Amino acid sequence: MASFSKKEKVKYLKELNFKDEDVKRFIKKRKKKREDIEEVIEKGYTTYEMNYLGKVANYFTRDIAYSLVKKNPNLVKNLFQNLRLSGIRMFSRTYISILLFLTAFGFVLGTLLGVVIFLNYGVIGAVIRGLIFGIFVMVLTGFLTYHYPSMLIGSRARKIKNELPFVILTMSAVAGSGANPISIFKLILETGEYKEVSGEIKKIMNYVNLFGYDLTTALSAVAKTTPSEHFKELLNGMVATIESGGDLKDYLRNKAMDAMNNYRLERKKYVQSLDIYSDIYTGLLIAAPLLFLVTLAIINVLGGTLFGLKISVIAGIGTYLILPLLNIGFLVFVNLMQPEV
Repeated sequence: MASFSKKEKVKYLKELNFKDEDVKRFIKKRKKKREDIEEVIEKGYTTYEMNYLGKVANYFTRDIAYSLVKKNPNLVKNLFQNLRLSGIRMFSRTYISILLFLTAFGFVLGTLLGVVIFLNYGVIGAVIRGLIFGIFVMVLTGFLTYHYPSMLIGSRARKIKNELPFVILTMSAVAGSGANPISIFKLILETGEYKEVSGEIKKIMNYVNLFGYDLTTALSAVAKTTPSEHFKELLNGMVATIESGGDLKDYLRNKAMDAMNNYRLERKKYVQSLDIYSDIYTGLLIAAPLLFLVTLAIINVLGGTLFGLKISVIAGIGTYLILPLLNIGFLVFVNLMQPEV
């Protein structure tokens, strides 16, 4: 490995426009990440850490949350399932406490904010409108908190799917070296490159090293709770191969080839879809607005109105409101459709 003198380091940092604080921050971040990975590998398992919001919520609403779960288990059954699949490292009842706490907090905050906003309606009018606004904020907060785990499931499944081809390729290479199956998962964790898949592998390590499960049982357990159907298929295939006495090395090699072929095809499809998106953008957000503005200019010369509004008002709304919103919406759509690297 090449080494640099202090003078050369200063020169290169100056050329790259890096500050000493940036370099120290980067080194500290990488060191912390490496320490976390080494801790997992050394212990062989991970544990939940304290969540301060959960601690505060439990202090105020724990008894209500526990009573709600005990009396109405079916009411929170779907939430508990989504919480497991989402990868949120939190106990289910603690999340219920957070849900109740945030809902109550949203009502209080929304009511106070509503009263301040509607003060010009008088005291009674402001209080009534404030309560209505508080109820709206409470319902919105509760809805978003309840559905937050289900929102994460789709995102995690997509990220795991994008990491999986390279993970399988690494697993195939490790298996080809003759390493035992559990070492394959340890080496994946050691790389520290696959954030989402590493979360699932940590669960496997917990089952094996903390709860004493054998590897196939651990793989089956994680397969039932992973949000990714592709990762579930991989784990179930590994279980079937190990239990039937098949060659795990051949299985992973074939899966790696299939995964990389699918990865290339999906990237190719995305590039082709960008051509279609560019044509849509050109037609709807470049040509159509120009044609609309020309039409408005002609109507303005003739002295007419449109929908009872002056042409200048319509042109202003279209230019400063509608077009920017359409462009932002299109950028968001393209970003959502873009496969993650």
